[in-house]
Amino acid sequence: MDYEQTQRVKGIGFHALLWSLIAIVLFPVFWMLVVSLNQTGFESFIGDPVGWVAGVDLSGYRQVWYQSDFRYWFRNSLIVSVGATILSVGVCTFGAYSIGRLRYRGRTAVATFLLITQMFPAILLAIPLFLVFRDFGLFNTLTGLVIAYVAFTLPFAIWMLRGFYENLPESLEEAAMIDGSTRFGAVVRVVLPLSAPAIATTAIFTWVLAWNEFVFALVLINDSSRKTLPPGMAEWIGQYALNWDMLMAGALGATIPMLIVFFLLQSYIVKGLAEGVGKS
Repeated sequence: MDYEQTQRVKGIGFHALLWSLIAIVLFPVFWMLVVSLNQTGFESFIGDPVGWVAGVDLSGYRQVWYQSDFRYWFRNSLIVSVGATILSVGVCTFGAYSIGRLRYRGRTAVATFLLITQMFPAILLAIPLFLVFRDFGLFNTLTGLVIAYVAFTLPFAIWMLRGFYENLPESLEEAAMIDGSTRFGAVVRVVLPLSAPAIATTAIFTWVLAWNEFVFALVLINDSSRKTLPPGMAEWIGQYALNWDMLMAGALGATIPMLIVFFLLQSYIVKGLAEGVGKS
């Protein structure tokens, strides 16, 4: 076998592996779609996986949208996740720059402390936050949930951006300051435009963390109309009954925004990761 044939075989093997991984990743989405459209129920679908084609039913989607608080949960998740992402990225941009670029006493200790906070489970922080928010009138409010999500996502966001700023040449800021710019001006005019892909990538992953968060939303919100999607949809799981088509329809509706975001912004994710976001 000559060199060209060897390369062709390697290429075919690589693409076969790639499409197999894509199929594995997308199979849960396909499963949710099939079960949500199945008219005969989940148990019947297990016995006859192909029979769903003849019994497509949209009643699960109608129940989700018109007979539940799903639309309110979706709105709340969107408000809270976007608000937390904007605040978290706005703070972490300068926090990560400080840790990654500036030289001052305690910088390593701060970075280590942020990393240690990621070792604690969310439930360990949820109860203290509940007590604090109750005393300050933030319990059962979307504002309180945004604050909790910022505290939850900020260390992760700082560590993602820290690696990028550490690998950015310092000569860029020095050149701007030689031309008369201040440190802050150099950051705003030079560093931030260059780090736009890294910031966008951090914002996307921060948004996903906030969108999928369950524990804080469960502990800090008890009004059904103010719940987000994860704890809200958990109410559909009963002790003796479970409406599979309704649950899968809701899960698919909660997954679609993430698929759209990753599809539209995939170029920023790839560019941001390639330029050093993951080198923390």
